[in-house]
Amino acid sequence: MLVTMPTDPRSPIPDDAGWLEGAGRILSGLGFELIEPDRAQADETSHLLVALRPQPTLQHFDPETVDYWITDGARGRAASLDLESRYPLVSDYAWGRISLTDRLGVKNEFLSFGGALRAQMMADATVLLDFSSHVPILRWSGHSQATDPVASEVGAFFARIKVPIDFVPGAEALVSSAVPRTLYCAFIQHVRERLAQAQALREANRWLADWSARESQHMEATAADSWKAATELRRQLGAIEAIARE
Repeated sequence: MLVTMPTDPRSPIPDDAGWLEGAGRILSGLGFELIEPDRAQADETSHLLVALRPQPTLQHFDPETVDYWITDGARGRAASLDLESRYPLVSDYAWGRISLTDRLGVKNEFLSFGGALRAQMMADATVLLDFSSHVPILRWSGHSQATDPVASEVGAFFARIKVPIDFVPGAEALVSSAVPRTLYCAFIQHVRERLAQAQALREANRWLADWSARESQHMEATAADSWKAATELRRQLGAIEAIARE
């Protein structure tokens, strides 16, 4: 299951220009931090905060490059940010891997279903970045963090949808048009369907079955339109794959 971090009812990362103050305070001794929402306070937004500094602090982890994915038209494209990039930046980012790399080539990696990105350079030349998403951002691997238990399932789901994207015309545009909540709902539906079809797998992964049941109930209640859109997305992807096999 996802481990949540308690937050003040007022988000520490506001949506206005004050986000820099909150991010700077949180990252004062850190290279990155994942702020997870407190659903008890009706907060659904995750924030991956990153600090790119001119000189390493040697205190936590000192990222120098951030690699992620964006959607360019109807196609995915790799993107990268460092101290030489142009700031301020406000944009969307796409589903996939977010990698933070330090001067030694060491990485901390995350998986996201997409969201919004903002970045700004401070007076001391430190760049603060905020990858936000209305669905979970997951710890994938790395030097300075544990892995979220469900991250491997998300990685497998992303690998699965890459197959039609790589080989079937129209699949990439279909996935690219889906908002992050729709992709997240499609992932939950995929997990539930896979477990339902294999009793042995379900019993061996009881925690995953319990997690998917809880998340299904939550998303159906709070994001019904995205849940329906995910069902249709999976139907269309299945139809595309079936045509490709004929």
